[in-house]
Amino acid sequence: MNENKFIEKFQHKTDSDLENIIENKGSYNEQAVSASIHILKERNGKSSKLETVEKEIKVEKEKTLIAQKKFIEEEKKKSNITDDLNAPELYSKRVILVFTLLLSTIFGAVLLMSNMKQTANPKGRIQVLIFGILYTIASVLIIDQLNLKTNLALMFNFAGTGILTEYFWNKFIGKEFKHRKRSWIKPAIISTLIAIPLILLAIYGQ
Repeated sequence: MNENKFIEKFQHKTDSDLENIIENKGSYNEQAVSASIHILKERNGKSSKLETVEKEIKVEKEKTLIAQKKFIEEEKKKSNITDDLNAPELYSKRVILVFTLLLSTIFGAVLLMSNMKQTANPKGRIQVLIFGILYTIASVLIIDQLNLKTNLALMFNFAGTGILTEYFWNKFIGKEFKHRKRSWIKPAIISTLIAIPLILLAIYGQ
């Protein structure tokens, strides 16, 4: 309770002010209500009313935690994420989407190829590699010709994401394939190290 910043802040408030906060607890955050209860207990001792409010807060907190846990489990089911240690670790569709949108389709293709290595899909890896290279080259050439770099690049990357995650993933890995989440930190570091020189070259090489 000592970590609650509202305890010191509310010390000047009257009992009436604190009781008002408790009665309207839906309008205040949990720490403010807890601090009000704590201060009133110090001043006047325990009361059945305060204990009832504390129980209500505890019940509401437990309900929130249960709801959050249920939501996480449902999201896992939707994305086919499992905790089964026998399932392979794959980069999620969301990770591939982010890398493709922020960088380019070839980066997303590399992540998907890594997934296909984990699921023993050599044929799929070759097809994704060819697609990633050709699609990226075509995108650069078209964007350069039309001279609409930012907006059009994002549109190409978005379309590339859809092809990678909704066509190649579903075809070679499986739409409902169960897998564990693989950390995106390592590819993020590698991608950054690759992207920075290219960006500097584009800026200072003109």
